[in-house]
Amino acid sequence: MEQIHQTGAAACEAERPPPCPPSKFRSPTGECNNINHRDWGARGDILLRLFEANYADGRSTPRNSQSSHALPAPEGIVAELQTTTDPNREHPHITAMLPAWGQLLAYDLVDTVTPSLSCCQAINGNRTQEQVALCYVPSSTECQREQMNSVSGYIDGSGLYGATERDFLNLRTLKGGLVNITACARCNEQGAVGALHTILLKEHNRIAKVLSKMNPVWTDTTLFLEARRAITAQIQHITYNEFLPVVLGQQITAKDELRLETSKHFTQYSSINRGGVFNEVAVAALPAFLTMLPAAMMDDSASAEILIRTPALMKTFIPLEKSAEKSWTEIALALQRGRDHGIPAYYEALNLCEAPLSETPQPGSVFGPTLSCLLATQFASLRNSDRFWYENDLPPSSLTLDQLQAVRRVSLSGLLCAAQGVDNNYVEDTLEETTRMPDVEELDTEQIKEALRKAQEDLIARKRFEYEVWLEQGGIDARSPDGTAASFSKANRNALLIANSSLFYELASNEILNTLHRNARKKRQTFDSNILGSFSRGDDFTDSLQNIDVNSLLSGSISPINLEPQCEDLTAPCDASSPFRSMSGYCNNLRSTTLGQSLTVFARLLPPVYEDGISRPRSTSVTGSPLPNPRTISSLIHPDISNLHTRYSLMVMQYAQFLDHDLTMTPIHKGFHESIPNCRSCDSPRTVHPECNPFPVPPRDHYYPEVNVTSGARLCFPFMRSLPGQQTLGPREQVNQNTAFLDASQVYGENWCVANKLRGFSGRLNSTIHPIKGKELLPQSPSHPECKAPSGYCFIAGDGRASEQPALTVIHTIFMREHNRIVEGLRGVNPHWSGDQLFEHARRILIAQNQHITYNEFLPRILSWNAVNLYGLKLLPQGYYKDYNPTCNPAIVTEFAAAAFRIGHSLLRPHIPRLSPNHQPIDPPILLRDGFFKPDIILQPRMVDEISRGLVSTPMETLDQFITGEVTNHLFEDRRVPFSGVDLIALNVQRARDHGIPSYNNYRALCNLKRANDWDDLSREIPPEVIARFKRLYASVDDIDLFPGAMSERPLQGGLVGPTFACIIAIQFRQLRKYPAVRFTEAQLSEIRKTTLAKIFCENLDIPGDMQRAAFDLPSNFLNPRVPCHTMPQIDLSAWRENVVQGCQIGGRHVNVGDSAFPSPCTSCICTNEGAQCASLRITDCAQLAREWPKDVILRDDVCSAQCGLVLQNNNQPTSNIPGLTAPPLHRAARSRSLPVVTFQGFRFPDLTPYIG
Repeated sequence: MEQIHQTGAAACEAERPPPCPPSKFRSPTGECNNINHRDWGARGDILLRLFEANYADGRSTPRNSQSSHALPAPEGIVAELQTTTDPNREHPHITAMLPAWGQLLAYDLVDTVTPSLSCCQAINGNRTQEQVALCYVPSSTECQREQMNSVSGYIDGSGLYGATERDFLNLRTLKGGLVNITACARCNEQGAVGALHTILLKEHNRIAKVLSKMNPVWTDTTLFLEARRAITAQIQHITYNEFLPVVLGQQITAKDELRLETSKHFTQYSSINRGGVFNEVAVAALPAFLTMLPAAMMDDSASAEILIRTPALMKTFIPLEKSAEKSWTEIALALQRGRDHGIPAYYEALNLCEAPLSETPQPGSVFGPTLSCLLATQFASLRNSDRFWYENDLPPSSLTLDQLQAVRRVSLSGLLCAAQGVDNNYVEDTLEETTRMPDVEELDTEQIKEALRKAQEDLIARKRFEYEVWLEQGGIDARSPDGTAASFSKANRNALLIANSSLFYELASNEILNTLHRNARKKRQTFDSNILGSFSRGDDFTDSLQNIDVNSLLSGSISPINLEPQCEDLTAPCDASSPFRSMSGYCNNLRSTTLGQSLTVFARLLPPVYEDGISRPRSTSVTGSPLPNPRTISSLIHPDISNLHTRYSLMVMQYAQFLDHDLTMTPIHKGFHESIPNCRSCDSPRTVHPECNPFPVPPRDHYYPEVNVTSGARLCFPFMRSLPGQQTLGPREQVNQNTAFLDASQVYGENWCVANKLRGFSGRLNSTIHPIKGKELLPQSPSHPECKAPSGYCFIAGDGRASEQPALTVIHTIFMREHNRIVEGLRGVNPHWSGDQLFEHARRILIAQNQHITYNEFLPRILSWNAVNLYGLKLLPQGYYKDYNPTCNPAIVTEFAAAAFRIGHSLLRPHIPRLSPNHQPIDPPILLRDGFFKPDIILQPRMVDEISRGLVSTPMETLDQFITGEVTNHLFEDRRVPFSGVDLIALNVQRARDHGIPSYNNYRALCNLKRANDWDDLSREIPPEVIARFKRLYASVDDIDLFPGAMSERPLQGGLVGPTFACIIAIQFRQLRKYPAVRFTEAQLSEIRKTTLAKIFCENLDIPGDMQRAAFDLPSNFLNPRVPCHTMPQIDLSAWRENVVQGCQIGGRHVNVGDSAFPSPCTSCICTNEGAQCASLRITDCAQLAREWPKDVILRDDVCSAQCGLVLQNNNQPTSNIPGLTAPPLHRAARSRSLPVVTFQGFRFPDLTPYIG
């Protein structure tokens, strides 16, 4: 059936329809969805067009060839395409549920009714001209043929309920809001798609019954409409939350047009947006899902359960069999219908789809760029043109926030379970195929109690053993090479207290494992070959352990952890009004006060892989053979070959270390009385400490002897395991002693005990007066345990590693000076401020500067701008970042701490350069091995300046698998003791195994690279010569450790790291950006955005001179010239003057904090310290509204128009005459709505491989 759209204005003008009344529920036909255009998107509306129609005669004749030749027959096109495809090729990751859901949406959105005499068949000679004429609607010369849609052009469940009042009545039982499923036409269709419709109507009846119990006074009609409203909302949510991210890929669905809100209403609806379905989508995009639906899914026996067990097909173009009623297959019919509808040729679609929405094909999507573009455009339109869209805040139809949050918890798998349409074992991911591990056996309570008692005994015995060893052997000197290495992971008292409790849980978990005889099954944990399924699946056994309430089973066995000294009151209520952070990270998140706090465990991107499933470090290949020795990996994969970077300075390396010390500090075990156990002997796990985990020097090592020439014993590298921190049964998790936030804890400390030692008077940080001439230096301590300086004094800062090497000491010095410089500047603009106010405000500014440098200067060079944009890390040039998510866990992931952010080890050079004020080298440079914890050199005149200029003017080593021998052979070496150093890279490999970090191949799959099935699959990212070395080391490609594997990747274009480390680093900083912070004013934020690392160094050198503006880039006369320091933009601290007026801009005017204003007639906003918070108003008196606002202004406001448009268009007739409205009180009630919060949940890792250099 066709509808004629007449282009002549006079001929096609229709009389004005009556206005639409306000309504809570959709009409069956979709009419009045748009208050101002009642027919838009309704049943009988035309299919919209993205392109001009292309008819052969310009009006109605189906499209023909541009040349004199006829277009090829559709069946012939399909037959030709079949010759190049494999009909049995299954999609590796997607189940048949995806095309089935696509077909369900097609039924919901489009139905182009075919008349009784089919126009799709060749005209039979037996037909009369009159019969032929019935195929078409007569048209005038001024009209162009447009096609009618016989269902509404909105996602409203038309395929379930029908699109007319008669359909509704046929379906309803008229009792309790229930429906008669047998009366549903689509439900009766054979195959799994029909079964899916049945499942949804079962859900309707389930909801109706629940609503009837909750609201016994509701009528049958109300129950039916409310249940339909809930089902429609679920279909919409599943479509945009689960279906579209798989079909289109995360990069497209992350756009504002398609990205669902997470804790507020959607605000982009407008009555000017044209509702309806695009013709191109109806006949070209939606039928594409039929090419993925296996033929078996059309059998009578097919069910929803089969849909999620059966893989979808690749786009095979294999048509379904012809039915008796149709002479064409569905795919061929779609091709013919496209011509019949005047759909232009493919090349015209290319022009449309060059928009940024899908400029290039994105891995992780189902279709190519053209279909993806069409679908994205359609679904964006369906959302912003639907007045009844489930996220909208348009009374009276909008859901409350509680109702909206309930819908947001809906998943397709949960819906199937609720309707009993599928076994529970198959509901975890219905669109992406998964493989499940078998269920674990139930745990017997008496067995658990016995295991807990045994764990207690083991813990006591273990502590007794440690104490006896300490009495006999003591510990090693903190200034020895091994003691210096241990100082980098020195545990504080509180971390040790937490670890004691964690060890009990660990021992108990192992006892339970042994008791239930699960050693064989848990000997090795492996990932499914289908990695997409394994990402969201937790280990069942682990989940069972973590859910056991140990205290209820063994009363009194676990004492509460009393941290000492009490550096911060962790029981005090949070002060939401305070503009300042705590030192420990406590109360940074007001909902979950301990998230990101110091002394909490690392998070994980992938589940741990321990040798025994609980805690023992990974040591066995997937083939059953031992993993290669970490030292062998270091020697073979990371040799000492210098390859200087042509663009970036050594400051990149130094800032990376400085930044790492803000975010991570992984403490290791100690002995009694703060002693450091000697883990160098190969038998130290038995004779010294159970947490020692040394590894031997391999035979024929190029530097270290295999045997100690003095004792004749096997020579091993010392290694002490990281402290555990988990407070439940289950696998070991490691402690982060630092806060997870970018809060400059390396400057101020991770708790007030540290901070109070660093604070001076009047808001300043403590410092040391330079002994000769120059600006202040860091405070010194004579009791620094690792200090090797001849003076006996080492510098201290917020992080205990500040004196580790001179360049690190310099950057700590610069930031300490910057704090004190800011304090003096603030004192000048606010002389009445106390020392506490000056300290806190200066700290707050310095933290913001640190964050700005990290995201604006550092990360783009590490990751590349492509990755920065894909992961949402680009800073805003103005305004506020609004993607804070209170449910987001900002914790550092262990893969970042133990592998990915150790990239700086590759950037090191054996010497720290020194440059004069004229930028000439000063000899001698500082040999790295001579500077470990020997900071006396900083006391020399102008040394801070010389090292600073050296860092910004000297090229760093290229970030690759090559690493200087200074840290692989001589790290912390005592020159008086041969071979006393340690291998930093071997320690990295051993640390990752200690943390149960899975192999490199699993992170390839996580980060949207191709999972390597053989060695050749690595060739896109890793050079062939490196792959050859890997093959010599590892028995399987699944054994490669994360650090050497990711370090060997080719870097991204414009970045330093390869795609795997870019993925891990980017996702970590994406998380860190989403935690809350008290806002600066716009003026203050504008000043902070001026910050550069070069300016901070310039301001704090002893003698400011000149420096390039981009401190991370090498100076260049053209690209990055050195300029006088005073010419660089400088923060104007007058923006912090206390009398600066604060408030909000609402509706184009300034509003003070606490005051409210109306940006539009039906929206009210209140100004808070966090910005404007707005809410739509439920209008109860339209006449009062009309007296307060002009009529045209009200009608332009969609919130007003949806509620009072009928009144105003009927000349303000009384509201009591309008059906459904009652006499109102004279007030307007605001519906709570909080401003922007965007989630990280559902973020899909983009593929960075197209950007590999």
